[in-house]
Amino acid sequence: MGAQAVAEFVHRATDRKEAILLAKIQGHSASLASSLVLRDAEDRKQVLTSSLDKTLAMWSCEGEDGQWVEAARLTPPGGPIFSLALDSREQDGLPNQVFVGNHAKQVAAWVPPAAELDSNVLLDDHCGWVRSLAMAGGRWLFSCACNTLRQWDMSRAVPRCVATVSLDKGDILALVASKGRVYAANADGSIRAWSIGKKGELTEVACRKKAHGERVTAIALRGPLLYSVSYDGALKAWDAESLDIVVDRSNAHGGERVHCLAMGPDGLLYSGGSDKLVRRWDPQLLVPAASPLLCHHHSVRTLAAGGRELLVSGDKNGEVALWKV
Repeated sequence: MGAQAVAEFVHRATDRKEAILLAKIQGHSASLASSLVLRDAEDRKQVLTSSLDKTLAMWSCEGEDGQWVEAARLTPPGGPIFSLALDSREQDGLPNQVFVGNHAKQVAAWVPPAAELDSNVLLDDHCGWVRSLAMAGGRWLFSCACNTLRQWDMSRAVPRCVATVSLDKGDILALVASKGRVYAANADGSIRAWSIGKKGELTEVACRKKAHGERVTAIALRGPLLYSVSYDGALKAWDAESLDIVVDRSNAHGGERVHCLAMGPDGLLYSGGSDKLVRRWDPQLLVPAASPLLCHHHSVRTLAAGGRELLVSGDKNGEVALWKV
């Protein structure tokens, strides 16, 4: 992270366009719990949000200058929904489905904008709220509840649990996965990593027991780096192989708690915190890459990014902001 990284940062900052607030919606009557960009194309954008008000909503915009409208709203059984994960099936000629992890210790499936969840898919046996979901290579779905990580085989019509890992202590709060690894962020401040073998076998390969001073609320992965944020207010970058510290940015949100992370389509790292701001970071140096995004009047609780230009932020009051970045 030397002179070359600094030079690249200056070049990127010079070329960067300012973010545009496309819409701000009072989407829910309680705090956002999760969000997901379903589609981020030039002609159509679709976003999913869930809330502690127990509803699951879909927002849609047609065309480059279209209006954002509510396309669907459900109050599915077992709510609230705490986690969302996209199972992209379009390449197989099937509609995309979304896995939802809920308060009732289950993972269900939804094919938006259907009026109900798919009653044929229900992944239970969880020991508590399903706080996070992660997809790996299109073959594996990972879910977490309490101190337990579960691995599901996606090659079946109804995914089957093939592995379970339980930690000695500390609930798992967030997951992120690549084709060959899955990472867990934990309430005791630790971060753990498992390799995923050719047949799906899990082997713990790294553990950073005191990664943060308080609970680790979110993690994100980009190339060789894993990023984490915490109630301790820090934003950190880790070597994704060894979990050795690379950059430690304390007081990332002015000493306030940091709740969420997302890697933006513009290549920047985004974080949301109790200071009501969405902050933008250079992913190599973890220095501010641009001015924070300011539109929320309450703590920012969720972030989600599309693949083209869309960023979604949601706050404690149920408001949803849609940005072009």
